[in-house]
Amino acid sequence: MNGYNFTERVRHVLALAREEAVRLHHEYVGTEHILLGLVREGEGVANAVLANLSADHETIIRRIDETVKPGPEYRKTGPDLPYTSRAKKVLELAMGEARMLHHSYVGTEHLLLGILAEQKGIGAQVVNEAGVTLDEARAETLRLLGSERLPPLDSVTSVPHAAAPGYARSRGPYGIALVEDFTGRARDALRGAYGEASSRDAEAVELSHVLLALAVREDGMAAVLLDQVAGSRSRVAAALIERLPEQVNSPTNRSLQLAQDTQHAVDQALLEASKDGHRRAGTQHLLLAVLDSLPLALAAACAQLGLTAKGARTVYERMRE
Repeated sequence: MNGYNFTERVRHVLALAREEAVRLHHEYVGTEHILLGLVREGEGVANAVLANLSADHETIIRRIDETVKPGPEYRKTGPDLPYTSRAKKVLELAMGEARMLHHSYVGTEHLLLGILAEQKGIGAQVVNEAGVTLDEARAETLRLLGSERLPPLDSVTSVPHAAAPGYARSRGPYGIALVEDFTGRARDALRGAYGEASSRDAEAVELSHVLLALAVREDGMAAVLLDQVAGSRSRVAAALIERLPEQVNSPTNRSLQLAQDTQHAVDQALLEASKDGHRRAGTQHLLLAVLDSLPLALAAACAQLGLTAKGARTVYERMRE
């Protein structure tokens, strides 16, 4: 599993998830079953996180039972049930969360974060309805593990001196996303995004700046994807330039930060890379994460060029086959 070991407690949770699927006469293990297994297990960091964030276990179980319809009683299922695509993604995201914490194991805390990071499954919906968000769960996980502080700066790879004015390290969900977590081309693209924001006197680095920086590059997997999905990355670049303010004569010298949705996309790029089994995030992972995070108006403008998150992901999956 990409070098990560599931703890005994996680393996027990997954066994309980299969039992829940059998109990409900389902022929698969979904995110809802994993959440039920997590709650039924009753201990571990994940359950402490839920309890500390006032997420009642009984309420979670009842909400799942209300949402999920059991299969017909005559259906005999188990014990080797397949995971749904969303459940598989939860496991992949859990490994990504462990990776970003620099843990060599996947514990129940990572599994809970994986459920929330997946976003669209029943498991994530139920936990969100219980009042727990991904950011809150991450923060509480860090508190319980005694890792609230950021890693010391001398343990973080410094940003190359060639960075654009105001370039800052990417601050990830666990403090600082190491520069070494990105390929050279992806780092260049992020530097380009800071440069685009600075040259337009922007208050922060927005998703449009990152997308433009990817579109003007001539190398990297993102360039290939943009050409195949949108027909020409130059069309994408031209459309973005029309939407952005004009460049100023002298770029701002103030320190720019990533906008909140841009930070989220950078964090998600690391998870995209982990799903691929890559140690570092490339331009393709950054592009997919950015397209997934675009605000409605910008997403609609990109769609007019044929560039959509779904289309890019479909092409990328086909290229990987």
